[in-house]
Amino acid sequence: MDNEKNQNKAGESRIIAFPNLGERLKAKGLEELENRNFKVAAQLFSQAREYEPEDDEVCMGLVVSLVELEFYEESKELCKEMLNKGIGDYFQLINIHLMVLLQLGEHQEMVTTIELLFDENQIPFDKEEQFEKMLQFSKRAIEDKKEEEDRQNEQISAELQEDGLFEGKTDSEMFLVISKLTHINIRPFIPQIEQFLLMDEGHPFFKTMLLNILTEQEYNEEVTIRKFDEWKVVLPTELKSMKETDFYKTITSLTEAKISQENPSLFEMVHSLIERHSFLLYPFEPEGESIPSWAGAYHALAEEYMAGEVSVGNIAGFYHAKEEAVADILSYLKELEEISYPII
Repeated sequence: MDNEKNQNKAGESRIIAFPNLGERLKAKGLEELENRNFKVAAQLFSQAREYEPEDDEVCMGLVVSLVELEFYEESKELCKEMLNKGIGDYFQLINIHLMVLLQLGEHQEMVTTIELLFDENQIPFDKEEQFEKMLQFSKRAIEDKKEEEDRQNEQISAELQEDGLFEGKTDSEMFLVISKLTHINIRPFIPQIEQFLLMDEGHPFFKTMLLNILTEQEYNEEVTIRKFDEWKVVLPTELKSMKETDFYKTITSLTEAKISQENPSLFEMVHSLIERHSFLLYPFEPEGESIPSWAGAYHALAEEYMAGEVSVGNIAGFYHAKEEAVADILSYLKELEEISYPII
């Protein structure tokens, strides 16, 4: 009992030892801010927010310090939080927010913010001209950026048309070409892409990359893709992403449940193999044998890589799969492994 009393007294003394700590931190922060010691001020205001999270002076002092330190992303997030919660002087905060957006080059958000202010009559009459100039400046910046992007895209498109897309290209050159296609309208190149997707010698890695671009650019026409002597007609806008396919999700979930806790490094290897092979096969999915058999085969291959030897029978039993099925799939996975990834 005496010990409890002593502990209570000790606790009380600790609290009494730092009365009004938030106010003291704020006062010190304001002093450092006035002396332009922005780093120290930011630290003090951050600590003060733990005690006074919505204090106007604390939050405003912190956002000003962050701006002066050129921590613009942090400043932007804090400004948004303060505006949403109604902390600080609204118009002063809007000015800071717009200045931060300007520093980040986020002109579209500037336009959206200023137009909203005009719509809601939030701009003082004597500031309307200033805000109108900012609005027009941001709109011009957006137009200039769009024109520059269009010019660059036209140049890239002309270069690709002149050089040809895929014929006679090394793996590194192929990767560069496909990377360029991600930044421009892919539609003028559809005939060459469709031809490549049908070529037996076209690397499945590059075919998947091209298919992903068609999906990202919402190409809404059917294309035929050939991989491993199989053919498939797909509509890019309706394709699931590789990681959303039934096979990928199910086998990843099963192997994770079976081995991730007891042997995380083995699971990482298994997961890497599943991902690599799924990328090569996409949009095709393995069929025939059960998921436990596939899981067992991936487990066996990963264990063979890591340990040098493996008992297929034991692993098949672990997944309640047939040993023959696991062995057959393991042979197929080794064939996939022989398809080396492009050196890029």
